[in-house]
Amino acid sequence: MSVQLTPFGDGANLFTLEAGGVRAQVTDYGAALVSLRHPDGTGLVLGFDDVSGYQRDESFRGVIAGRYANRIAEGRLTLGGKTWVLPCNNGRNHLHGGPEGFGKRFWQAEMDEAAAAVRFLLISPHLDQGYPGEVTAAVRYAIEDDGRLTLTLSARADRPTVVNLTPHGYFNLAGADDIASHLLRLHCSTFTPVDGDLIPTGEIAEVAGTPFDFRAPRPFPPEIDLNFAVDGEPGTLRPVAEVRDPRSGRTLVVRATAPGVQVYGGGGSGGFCVEPQYFPDSPNQPAFAAPVVDPDHPYEETVEYRLQ
Repeated sequence: MSVQLTPFGDGANLFTLEAGGVRAQVTDYGAALVSLRHPDGTGLVLGFDDVSGYQRDESFRGVIAGRYANRIAEGRLTLGGKTWVLPCNNGRNHLHGGPEGFGKRFWQAEMDEAAAAVRFLLISPHLDQGYPGEVTAAVRYAIEDDGRLTLTLSARADRPTVVNLTPHGYFNLAGADDIASHLLRLHCSTFTPVDGDLIPTGEIAEVAGTPFDFRAPRPFPPEIDLNFAVDGEPGTLRPVAEVRDPRSGRTLVVRATAPGVQVYGGGGSGGFCVEPQYFPDSPNQPAFAAPVVDPDHPYEETVEYRLQ
């Protein structure tokens, strides 16, 4: 087990974690996952060679999306009887915390060499990107002895606000230019239908009889960008997804505690995203659980990746 630090350009650092035959690299810019190496030596994550790539990127590649991951309709949320106005960076909607969200920040890093782990810390002030409340967010990456990569996402706030953090890694299990050979299985019996702007309608619908039934493995559709409700009890670490590449035999297994998962075909990037999180636009949707955080109710979620 080890942690190594190297410069990553423009004041950023790259942290290399290694244990159980798995190696991950993360950076303090955007708390991003830069690379993840399978025990057979193949790199499975799309990344950039230095921090300048992440500074220019508009696809949220590898970063922790926040303060609120995914979309908030028309950049408005009501909390405590007050409407808060957020910047719109996805047409008429707010996406992944806004144009200067958590993925565009330098985080403070704390290494834990004994545990093959690094913890990133970020303080987001009151009215940052329009959100109420000062939030202290943390992300801990750790590789366990058996090679599992575990992310612990946490936050606390000085007054009521919303927090929804998710890792936005782009994976490719084949070491090829596309994900055409990948098969997707989801532990999800329901999903949230959306309108033309990918904002949920408020309905929670059964996947049975729709094109979105991935309870048995099916080809990963590159055009997909949709939220599913994860089966089981939110707050418990439970199966979310398995993605397999039959050509190479490699599989990515995802478990998480969040109630939902956004599945994204990568927008032609050659990678895919499986993003455990709260439902899109949940602060504005009465049927959805909203992650309201205040001094008495901190935020904590876990995401786990296992390579096979």
